[in-house]
Amino acid sequence: MGALLNVDYSDELTRLRAQEIIRYIQRLGLPIKLNKISFEYIADSFYIHYRTPILSSGPSSEEGALWYTFLKSYLSTDIYQEVSKLSRYNYTISRSASVKLLRAYNSLLSRIERGTVQGMREGDERNVQRLMNNQALRQEITNLLRFYMGNIKNLDKIRKNISKILGDDVGKEVADLLFDVDIDPYRARLAKILESLVRILSKIDPYVDEGGIVERIGIPSGVRNLRSFSDLTRVTNLSKAIYLASPSLFAYKLATKSLSVRDYSLDTREKIYLLVDKSGSMFYSVYDGFAMDMTQKITWATALAVALMKHSRKVILRFFDQMVYPQLTNVKEVIKALLKVLPLGGTDITSAVHTAVMDSKTAGLRNYKLIIITDGEDDFVSPEILRQAREAFKEVKTLLIGGSNSVIESELPTIRVDSTDVESLKQVLRNI
Repeated sequence: MGALLNVDYSDELTRLRAQEIIRYIQRLGLPIKLNKISFEYIADSFYIHYRTPILSSGPSSEEGALWYTFLKSYLSTDIYQEVSKLSRYNYTISRSASVKLLRAYNSLLSRIERGTVQGMREGDERNVQRLMNNQALRQEITNLLRFYMGNIKNLDKIRKNISKILGDDVGKEVADLLFDVDIDPYRARLAKILESLVRILSKIDPYVDEGGIVERIGIPSGVRNLRSFSDLTRVTNLSKAIYLASPSLFAYKLATKSLSVRDYSLDTREKIYLLVDKSGSMFYSVYDGFAMDMTQKITWATALAVALMKHSRKVILRFFDQMVYPQLTNVKEVIKALLKVLPLGGTDITSAVHTAVMDSKTAGLRNYKLIIITDGEDDFVSPEILRQAREAFKEVKTLLIGGSNSVIESELPTIRVDSTDVESLKQVLRNI
């Protein structure tokens, strides 16, 4: 039996979740000896994170003594307190935390088998009292937990800050992705990028509005719900039919503003196609000859992209380096991509612009504005493809962050960005 009182181990959902964790471990190819870890332990490893756990007063059998001691030790650590802030009722993080916990337990089993845990004598793993009194064992458990769970102290704070600026959905995605990272220095680097991004967005958020929507006279553009009583002059034929058939239903729909009316509004916000350079050089900061700006160029570029997505009617974004990556169309996708991109060397601006030109021709993006965000570190930019871009889009502009490129500057309207601070971002938003 498992160690948690508030888990029904015979329930079908419990079994399905345990099986999903087993498949996930097998898919990742992790060296966990599943033949030595029972189904109930796997269920415990998930629900200890997903719910508020109720630990039994002791193991149900001698075979469960080591697992019980392992879980009880885990629950008493600050590691568990940090993990549970993120994992409670979050399936993705609970599954990931379950796998990390099982990896730690698997390592503990291996060390006990090899006889490398101090104070462990033959048969101790079946005696819960001896296990709980073995300080060396409990320290070993804590060390393994720290190794496999990693340093996640600031993740909940980052999640809350992202949620405040970009919404709960994006905040949850960020927490899921960061928690899943196994290498602490890499996680810390991503966290630093996000903290910088949040700092910039929090300062420009009041500055970025939703863009303009105007009224067209005499030309209906669609159907929407009634917003004010002045809209009654625009009710649809369906609303008129409801009035004739059931005045009481019409009155209810009028009171709840659920009547359909003809819409004459026109969304005049710009449509923008963004190409954002994510080559290795974009992960450095700008140096103006006097001081190093600590905001990475890629962070500033992403903040600009998010601001434009919040402001514009329609935004398509592609990251590029030596390759051109798939289209992104919302903030959640952009943040997710930012956390997954690897800073690779090399920049192929020609290939990126060529892809944008082909997108314009195949998807009818002629009324979009193309904005290329790069530091210009590419010696082989084709002037011809830049001219094709001018024909394929309504307007083309380039933002050169902390760099220069003579070909681009001679062929396209260019804004040089010499610092990656909030003021430069506001200035660029005014000028593009």
